[in-house]
Amino acid sequence: MMPLHTKAHNQSLKAVIAAVTANLLVTIAKFIGWYLSFSPSMLAEAIHSLADTLNQVLLFVGIQHGAGKPTRTYPWGKGQARYIWNLVSAMGIFFVGFGFTTYHGVQSIIYPQTIVPNASYQIPIIILCFSLLAEGYSLFVGIQSIIESRGDKTFWQFIINGDNPTSVAVFLEDSLAVLGVLLAFIGIWFSQHNHTHVPDAIAATIIGCLMGVMAVVLAVANGRILMGVSASIDWETSIREFVESYPSVEHVASLKTAVLAPGRVRLSIEVEFHGGILINRQQIEKDAELIRRGDDPTYILVETAERMVRTVGREINKLEADIHKEFPEIVMIDLEVN
Repeated sequence: MMPLHTKAHNQSLKAVIAAVTANLLVTIAKFIGWYLSFSPSMLAEAIHSLADTLNQVLLFVGIQHGAGKPTRTYPWGKGQARYIWNLVSAMGIFFVGFGFTTYHGVQSIIYPQTIVPNASYQIPIIILCFSLLAEGYSLFVGIQSIIESRGDKTFWQFIINGDNPTSVAVFLEDSLAVLGVLLAFIGIWFSQHNHTHVPDAIAATIIGCLMGVMAVVLAVANGRILMGVSASIDWETSIREFVESYPSVEHVASLKTAVLAPGRVRLSIEVEFHGGILINRQQIEKDAELIRRGDDPTYILVETAERMVRTVGREINKLEADIHKEFPEIVMIDLEVN
């Protein structure tokens, strides 16, 4: 079976490549449509697609950067690199997409003379229809990526609390792209049929504001993981129940998790062992008999203590191995005896 983090990596990569390809073609087409119509909503959509294309290139860089194997400098890999690039991507969407697009939309409402009227709007409409098909396909790939990598989570649980903001970013960008195309279509149609620039300019402003909201959502989603967000409560409960059901464990004193990368989690846990279960009573009785016979008690007690330390060490190694086997997403365990 393919490891979860490898599967998540492949699905994210597939979604990003599909999105970049679709957005690059759509960006060129929309700029052509804007040049022919000087429609503010068409320009907003062209800037929108350009921002999506550049930002999805950053997502691709983040996926490749974060896929590096552990090294001496990065002993646990570079899985969190993708979150840094995702955060940079969100900033780009906010400043380029939201900032420029909203400014141009508001300016078009206030200063209608900046809009050059054009009675022929069939070409922009055709371009928008082409854009809807291309970005709709990209959205379909993004949804499939989430479905295949969400694991036991529901679709919306993965969107809100998932550990793979790259797939979420592609999904949100493609969803907004489809919505933006529809808004631009409505804006241009109403402006042409009512001979007023207002619907077109309002559509451009709404598209810009939606990009701003999406940028904030993406920034929060990636920031929470960079700050060391824990795994879900249900998942932590499952780990606690598994460890406490272990024959040699009496109690879990502390349990903490931190997401390192999609499908990769760090576990810090403190346990109390059953001393009576770990003690080799037969060996202790032999040691007691030797002491009663007059052998050096110091030597015997030292041997007993060393044997106990080795016993606890073997039990820790066995417990860690069983945790890894039961929860393959856990790639790092800090286990302390309380």
